[in-house]
Amino acid sequence: MYRSKLLLRLHDKAVYYFENGNTEEGEKLFKELIDRTSRQGNEATQAALWQELALLIPPRDSSGITRLYCFEKMVFLYKKAGIEAMEIESLKSIADLNMVQGRLDLAEKQLLNVLHRYKSIGYPKLFYVYDLLAVTNRYKGDFSKGIFYSLKAIESMEAAKDFSPAVVFYSRLANMYRELGQTEKSVEWYRKVFEKREYTETVNLYMFRDAGFLARGLIKLKKEKEALAFILDISAKNKPNGVHAQASLLASLAYCYKVINQEQRANNYYAKLVKLTGRLGEDNEVNTDVHYELGQYFMEKHQFRNALFFLQKALNAPAGTNSIADTKEIYLMLFKSDSALGNYRSATQYLLKHMALKDSIFSETKSRQIEELQVRYEIAERKKDIELLNNKNQQAHRIKNIALAGAALLLIIVLLLLNSFHAKQRSNRRYEAHQKEVDQKNIFLEKLTAKQEKLLKEKEWLIDEVHHRVKNNLQLVTSLLNTQTVYLKDQSAVSAVKDSLRRVQTMSIIHQKLYEDHNSSTIAMQDYIKDLVNYLQESLDTDMQISFKQNIEPIYLDVSQAVPLGLIINESVVNAMKYGFPKRQEAIIRISLTRDGVDYMVLGIQDNGIGLPAGFELKKHQSQGLNLVQGLSKQLKGEFSIENNNGVRIKVRFIALNN
Repeated sequence: MYRSKLLLRLHDKAVYYFENGNTEEGEKLFKELIDRTSRQGNEATQAALWQELALLIPPRDSSGITRLYCFEKMVFLYKKAGIEAMEIESLKSIADLNMVQGRLDLAEKQLLNVLHRYKSIGYPKLFYVYDLLAVTNRYKGDFSKGIFYSLKAIESMEAAKDFSPAVVFYSRLANMYRELGQTEKSVEWYRKVFEKREYTETVNLYMFRDAGFLARGLIKLKKEKEALAFILDISAKNKPNGVHAQASLLASLAYCYKVINQEQRANNYYAKLVKLTGRLGEDNEVNTDVHYELGQYFMEKHQFRNALFFLQKALNAPAGTNSIADTKEIYLMLFKSDSALGNYRSATQYLLKHMALKDSIFSETKSRQIEELQVRYEIAERKKDIELLNNKNQQAHRIKNIALAGAALLLIIVLLLLNSFHAKQRSNRRYEAHQKEVDQKNIFLEKLTAKQEKLLKEKEWLIDEVHHRVKNNLQLVTSLLNTQTVYLKDQSAVSAVKDSLRRVQTMSIIHQKLYEDHNSSTIAMQDYIKDLVNYLQESLDTDMQISFKQNIEPIYLDVSQAVPLGLIINESVVNAMKYGFPKRQEAIIRISLTRDGVDYMVLGIQDNGIGLPAGFELKKHQSQGLNLVQGLSKQLKGEFSIENNNGVRIKVRFIALNN
């Protein structure tokens, strides 16, 4: 009894550590708990503890105790205990984990082994394995296999009369038809999803995601009003739970209102969606949906840089998140965005990647296999209906009914095969026309790219020469000012000349960077501010140890903004180093340059010195350095502020031109 209570307390403490983010201590306690239960005949209890630990560990963790390690322990323990069904279930968990982490070929091989072993022991619920095989092949881009296993999962579920996973299975099949461009089929299966769905889910992001896909399918079928009415009805019945569900609903409403030309409402929803993107976590398909939707929206608004920003986010989702079909469409949108911006080289690369994925998905053989699978499924469904009808008829009419059903079935097969043949012919004609158009575009792009490269090389040479001459002229001014200080006796005059020297050098560093990087107009602010601070430390003759803390995001700014920003940093840092630390103390100056939303940047400079004098008012205080900083802030069209905050704190908020 005492031992059971001790183990229970140990278990509760381990779970508590996980729930409060202390994973390392939680893992140690779980390991201790498992070791304490380690004895002959107790393998099933140990395996259950390993399973609980696995579910507490994030699926993508690769350090410490991982999910894979826990599942492998479960396989070993269940095999030792002779519990074959649970051993196979643990192997299925390993395959599922490999699929999530993007090891798709390995996952498929493991799932086929699990399927074989389940069949050998007569396990009834094979539909979960078929479903995982369907998902694996969908992410591989093999839709013929994906649809085959998806239909097998549904058939197996119906045979077992266990409809608990029906919503998930129907949604998977609808998604594959949507990605193949078979809109009518996808709408048909999405409707089944919402016929089966009970609106009681605690986590309802996939309900709103499926609702959005159904609405977009209806719009493709020219049923715009029905699509909007459906989304409004869903949102009226259900409150989105969590940011991903909210994002899916906002994206659907924005899209529906855009299609029916209610632009103001659509723009309002898109603005809300942009704000919400900062709160979306990673490793979720909704992130890709939302970023792709915003990329399309900004493309239509001709805001191509914003479009590229969100499309790149969609493309850079973690491994195992995006299907090949999603990636194919993202490449196409990136091609259009880069083409609009004149980035023809990268645009060409995106187009080639799009075409390669499209060819891998929509080959003639795969299309024929998919059509055959659908025919087989429809035949099987009709066969079930016929059998049900025959059971209700009298014994005397059974032979007649079977003959009629066989004739009807044969007619359906003939009609489906004829339809398939005509569809294939239409598809071939469309493909040939499209291929010809693509070839013409490729030739045009090659010529345009060659001409563009020649012009770019000439432009780069001229700009390099300009920056080189500006840099040399600034260095000449620096040399003249240095020479002038030798002949000056008045220390205030010498100080003023040195201040000017630092300002000139601040601008000179920019042109040096542009010349070295062969960059025409933008400055990498991380490197520039680091070099500027090093120069200021060397140029000021002070024996005080001053520590600089820098928090500079990887930001590129236009030269017209980098110059005034550099001068503001120069004036602020020099002023702090000269006057901020009259007493011996641990001197620290912090410099930060960060993004504030999509459009704004914020420059912050703070020291831990003596601060501003008592009663300081910005409007009344006049000095050359302060006036210069205020003037430079106006040049940036920014907001300038200075205040006491355990020292002096300067803040400049402005809009970045390259956004």
